[in-house]
Amino acid sequence: MATDYSRLLRARWLTGLLLLISMLLWAGHGSLAYIKVASPLPVHTLLETATVVIFTSVFIVCWNAFGGARKKSSVILAVAFLCTAILGCMHALSFQGMPGFPDASDMHKSLLFWILSRSFIATTLLGLALSPEDSDVSPLQAYLVLIAGLLATAGWTYTVFAFSDLLPLTYIDTAGQTSFKIACEAGLTGINLITAYVLNRDIKQKQDAEKNTQRLQIDRASLFLAAMLLAISEVYFALYADSSDLFVVIGHVFQLFAAIAIYRGMVAVNIHTPYTSLAETSQNLARSAEELNLQRERLSRMIDTAIDGIITIDDTQTIILANPSAATLFGYEVNDLLGISLNTVLPERHRKVHGEHVRKFGETGATRRRMGGNFEDFYVTGVKANGDEFPIEASISSQFEAGKRYYTVIFRDITERKVAKEKMALYHDELTQLSAALQSIREEERKHIARELHDDLGQLLAALRMDLSLLQRDDVLSNKSQKTVSSMDQLLLTAITTLRRIATDLRPRALDEGGLYFALQTLQKDFSSRHGIHCELVANEEQLALDDARSTAIFRIVQESLTNVVRHADATEVDIRFERNPHLLRFTISDNGKGMDADDTRKARSFGLVGMRERVKAMQGEFKVESQPGEGTSLEIQLPLAATSDDL
Repeated sequence: MATDYSRLLRARWLTGLLLLISMLLWAGHGSLAYIKVASPLPVHTLLETATVVIFTSVFIVCWNAFGGARKKSSVILAVAFLCTAILGCMHALSFQGMPGFPDASDMHKSLLFWILSRSFIATTLLGLALSPEDSDVSPLQAYLVLIAGLLATAGWTYTVFAFSDLLPLTYIDTAGQTSFKIACEAGLTGINLITAYVLNRDIKQKQDAEKNTQRLQIDRASLFLAAMLLAISEVYFALYADSSDLFVVIGHVFQLFAAIAIYRGMVAVNIHTPYTSLAETSQNLARSAEELNLQRERLSRMIDTAIDGIITIDDTQTIILANPSAATLFGYEVNDLLGISLNTVLPERHRKVHGEHVRKFGETGATRRRMGGNFEDFYVTGVKANGDEFPIEASISSQFEAGKRYYTVIFRDITERKVAKEKMALYHDELTQLSAALQSIREEERKHIARELHDDLGQLLAALRMDLSLLQRDDVLSNKSQKTVSSMDQLLLTAITTLRRIATDLRPRALDEGGLYFALQTLQKDFSSRHGIHCELVANEEQLALDDARSTAIFRIVQESLTNVVRHADATEVDIRFERNPHLLRFTISDNGKGMDADDTRKARSFGLVGMRERVKAMQGEFKVESQPGEGTSLEIQLPLAATSDDL
């Protein structure tokens, strides 16, 4: 922008100098009137022709500045300068009675063409200085504007030649220029001064609207000089007395200099700009190529040093890229993999299916997808060079280039992970079986201990109480002895009650004698009476007609749940509901206690929940805990009825 301003300063100094000289000439106009041009016609014609040629050059550059992608500004400027050149040519042809034109009206016609051409150039420069909003135009729109401009110019030309008498007079042979013509010159001078002011202001305010390379490039300092020269020339043309006056030649010279300044301000800039842009484009291309090479080298190093294997194949499944890790995983050299079919590193049984998977993936239009992520389904399997197979975890991406589709697979050998997963699954199964076996053994031990307590120790205590009752009936005993025997009887009764409760806790006889329904009823009543918590059981005997193993497991789950309610829930109500269909038994145990956080269910010491979960898992069921602090806890268990007790 500093360069633009320095050019403006030079243009202003030159304009000031020319204006000072012109003002001196204008002041001495009377004394210079005697100086005449000996042969005005050739001089005027030569100067006007040079101006027309320059304006035609401006048209050519503005029209072709952007090729097929024209802008509104370039089209309007091109058409305006072409019309100006045509009208200027008509002015030169009709000047001073050219052959074929009547002498009486030639100067009038010539000056009409002059005013029209100067009006076109003055208004065009003003519009260019104002820099209106620009936009793209199609080739059709550009040619329509060109045709409209040519038709308008032809219309004006025809009007001047055919109806010049109807137009305001511009020249009278005996009087010279008319007031109308001088008024037009004054108006054109004013327009050119306004244009110069706007251009000067924009440069000073650094408002260069042509920094956008998609618009017509102009040199505002040169156009400022052109506008000032045109304004000065209009004054000369307004002051001359006849066509041989020296001021006419001076005015044409200023006009020619103005045309040269316009050429410099528009044509030279737009001729220079493509070469400058081309040089900049070449530099940008070279810079982009260098950056592309750097990125390519960086990507190549990343691929070569990647731990995961990377392979790219084309739509025929031919390997076109492989990194060292991929070659190592398959037991090949990198060069050995290039150019061979992907089927070479796939098991024969998977080749057809894998090829179909890849083809369908390409048809979906997806760009990437995970492959072989499930440990239970290792359909992505590789084959080493020695024939060994190994599982692969991979992801595939797709890209379309130059009309062909390419697939890139990033993969890793997960043999160790698969083996570890299988071992963990085996250990888990063994632990589950061990847990089931321990539960069974524990239940058998409980049943045995409960039976021993009830049948043996219980019978002994009952017999001892019977003997003690007989002893109480003996009259020989003193009162003191009677009291002692009565106390012993109460102790025996308490011992028998406690023994029955312990035996029931270990293994309720109702479970063996009456089934699960009656065992749960007994448990419900005992729980309510012992702890003062209302417990409701919603079930019927038919729903709970199950085998011994399932009956025992369900009873223990309910028993453990009620124990947890007493220990942790601070509840006042418990609801136990059973629902059954031919294939599924579902029951829930809900309380209105304080609930618990989700983390509490995963605590290492939550053995009660762990035991219940293991019992349900042993029956291939589902166990779910729902609890929110302050909203109680609900256990939901679903057991399939298709399995038999042998599964347990």
